[in-house]
Amino acid sequence: MSVNAREEQYEHAELFGKPALFTDLRIDRSTVPEGFFCYDLRGSDYDPGKPVTVENQVAVNHAGTVLTAEPVTIPKEGFRRLRDQLNFLGECLTLPDFCEEHGLQLPSDNRKFILRPASSNEAGLFYAMPKEQDAELGAIGHVRIDFGRDGNEFWNTWHPRGNEALNSPEFKAELTELVNELRETGPLKNLNAMVGYCGNHGGEIEGGWRQNYGYVAETEYYRYCLRCSPGQGDYHAYLTAFDLRVQQMNMKRKAPAQEHGLTEAGKEMLRNAADNTLPHSYSWFVFKDYNMPDEKLTGELTMQEAVRLYNETDSGNKRLGVTKDEIATVDFVITSGGDQKFSDDYTRLASFSGDPVIAEAVKTLRGELMDQVPEQGITMGGL
Repeated sequence: MSVNAREEQYEHAELFGKPALFTDLRIDRSTVPEGFFCYDLRGSDYDPGKPVTVENQVAVNHAGTVLTAEPVTIPKEGFRRLRDQLNFLGECLTLPDFCEEHGLQLPSDNRKFILRPASSNEAGLFYAMPKEQDAELGAIGHVRIDFGRDGNEFWNTWHPRGNEALNSPEFKAELTELVNELRETGPLKNLNAMVGYCGNHGGEIEGGWRQNYGYVAETEYYRYCLRCSPGQGDYHAYLTAFDLRVQQMNMKRKAPAQEHGLTEAGKEMLRNAADNTLPHSYSWFVFKDYNMPDEKLTGELTMQEAVRLYNETDSGNKRLGVTKDEIATVDFVITSGGDQKFSDDYTRLASFSGDPVIAEAVKTLRGELMDQVPEQGITMGGL
């Protein structure tokens, strides 16, 4: 878990004779103001809690973090021994207090969007919900994001989920700002950045076939819910946007207990989708010109209708898939750059992997499309 450099309560210290701030927690480097320097302290194998060296970053035996207004010289071997050169002065200070005491200028925080870990009762907001709940919460839509096979690409697709009037130029401009900022300094920079961010910031939420993490950013009119799924074999992030004005207007008509019920209902739907003893609904779809300016989604199809439309669609970028119980979605057949592939993503998703209806559908799809589709996994870089 890492902390915001501007908000942490530190111990006032001296490091190699220079003023410093110490915390035993990790500091989120993206929150360190310009002109300040952040270093990790490493403990020994015999006493991991006692700092013995100062380094740029420490993974194992992390014994604390220091913030300084002057850089510390780190030798070429990558560490500098403390040798009793870390002394505590017996007072607690915030970063603004430290700057005031030492006559330093504290630069303004220019970040517009501040992510916070999701609370447990917000977990349902990070997954697809029935149309009624989307409308109740002022859902605008979500961006599906993938970093590609090498973890350094950035493929994204917008999926509308509400009143098209909410998808205004004002909203689009702010969404673009948010994504750009998170790509520059946050978890959307690349897959490695997401892994590190989730490891340091908590935010664990239920759902999915592997551990997912949820983060929330709020502005004057919008709430953004970022679900991160670090690892390969699935899309890496879903960024869902809600209009707070619509949400607040609707919530005035509901009791507080009902508000929490919405998110719990979403989580329950996700669990039910993976329960093969329950009845389920299946809605097939076809994307034409996927991830292109003229992208078109045709849904509410039977499987045979979807197969026919997919075959008749003249596009080098198209997809055929299914939505289960209006909450879980997977692609089966993918054409990307003119190359067709059969995706095995369904085998790794709890909502689909043990479903006999899906297993039978896969057999049918392979039988009808095998001559056209190589039997291999999805190449995410081709999105």
